[in-house]
Amino acid sequence: MGYYAFLDAGLDITSCSPLGGPAPIAPCSNRDAASDIVQRFRNDPAAREEFSDGLMLSQVCVADFSAVYYPDGAGGLWDLPGDRYSQALIWQMHELQRPCAFVGHGTAALLHVRGPDITPFVAGRRMTAPGPAENAVVGLPDDALSLEHEFTGLGAICITRDGDAPLVVQDGGLITGRFADGSVGVAQAVMAATT
Repeated sequence: MGYYAFLDAGLDITSCSPLGGPAPIAPCSNRDAASDIVQRFRNDPAAREEFSDGLMLSQVCVADFSAVYYPDGAGGLWDLPGDRYSQALIWQMHELQRPCAFVGHGTAALLHVRGPDITPFVAGRRMTAPGPAENAVVGLPDDALSLEHEFTGLGAICITRDGDAPLVVQDGGLITGRFADGSVGVAQAVMAATT
């Protein structure tokens, strides 16, 4: 989980979501109760408090942040693409040359981000995003949106493999991770880009 990578590095973290309040945590996040990260979260009252009362994206003042990080979660397919505050946040961070990072289905936030000339933000950029195989792993239906396919259609250069390592792709300030297990790598890339 990228959250702990940032926290362990001593960074200030602000939880945000389209509706604010409790962060939407996917039910599948609790399936592997034995995982170290799930156990750490369950035993961390400060983290649970942080995720119980987040800001609404409409409340975010871009100037107050050095980067944005969208975590993995299949709910992002429905919650993020049409959110105009999320779109504005990403574009404004890009304009300020601050890193914008996305993991797994969190990349859905990029689908409708456009520049002033209406060109898709992802056009011509190297990135990675979940495809049908990743959708199947998290139990999405066969007809669920393939972000990899959608971004390729918008002109992105989608990278699908990097050996056996968790896939993290950086193109300037755009940092993407294909799988949830790459979240720490994405967080590390964000921290390297902000120092």
